[in-house]
Amino acid sequence: MKILKTALDEVHKHASEGYPYEICGLLLGPPGGDRITEARRARNTVTDRAHDRYEIDPLDQIRIQREADAVGLDVLGYYHSHPDHPARASITDAERAWAGPVYVIVSCAQGEVVDGNAFLAEADGGPMRPVPMEVVA
Repeated sequence: MKILKTALDEVHKHASEGYPYEICGLLLGPPGGDRITEARRARNTVTDRAHDRYEIDPLDQIRIQREADAVGLDVLGYYHSHPDHPARASITDAERAWAGPVYVIVSCAQGEVVDGNAFLAEADGGPMRPVPMEVVA
């Protein structure tokens, strides 16, 4: 999977600004491809465990999908942060994943992104496997 540097920079900025809570959003790109061209922020609706859980606001999901449709892009994946934890898919991440979209997870330590990885779910509900993430200009 390829991601534009500007899109990954937006994910990093969102994670730093949202620290110490998990942040989340959608990854957009041309239909049928594996090239992420935009990262769009969504609200995390989890309030009681926002330091280690996220749930994308369904209204944001719909709004971003409509905006993507209007400019000919698709939702190719999702992103979220792991504050003070590694950038790897947790059991909870896998259980909530769908097969098909890419999932980018960034590790944010003390407000600074220190790592990031991409994953695909082998089936709805996991397991998840890492996939190469190439940052492109």
